Amino acid sequence: MSEVETADKAWGRDEVRRAVRLAARTLLAEKGLSFSMRELAANAGVNLGLIHKHLGNKDDVVRAVLARSHERSAAIVGGVDSLPEAVRALFMVGVADPEYVRIVAWLNLHGRSDLIPNEDMDALGAITGSSHTTVDDRVRHMAVLSAISGWSLFGSGILQSAEVAESEREFYEARVADLLASIVNGENTSPVDAGPE
Repeated sequence: MSEVETADKAWGRDEVRRAVRLAARTLLAEKGLSFSMRELAANAGVNLGLIHKHLGNKDDVVRAVLARSHERSAAIVGGVDSLPEAVRALFMVGVADPEYVRIVAWLNLHGRSDLIPNEDMDALGAITGSSHTTVDDRVRHMAVLSAISGWSLFGSGILQSAEVAESEREFYEARVADLLASIVNGENTSPVDAGPE
């Protein structure tokens, strides 16, 4: 190995962890779990043995990626006082971090929801499983959660096919968040707004 090649490699514990998390996040969003640890090491620019030493196996790497993403999401969602506010916040988390939603979707497709942080599952359960909800409430809640996930995966394509200009994207995303909040709140309609000119 040349000096240039070794100089480009991350060797310290924190450097290795950071490089691996970033590379794994990209691979997970693109491929789900369909990547090898050697591919991860190459993409991260680290020695495979250092991944095992500082992070562990592939499951441990996935957990490290999701834990980091969860911290950012929890900061956004934390402190909301109502279910509609929680829905708006969750929608905006998906808008701000669609890679995270893609990773969670891939894990579900691979049958590995066990790798998703319990706190995220608890948040979903809090929305869908309150003991004071009717079947209709739960159906609305599940539909809203599906829409949030779906928007994170397909929102860009939907906006493009609806010929929404990039300059209007934030407006339409805020309107979708409001509509989802009104649905989870049991309202039949959302506020009417003329929209951008």
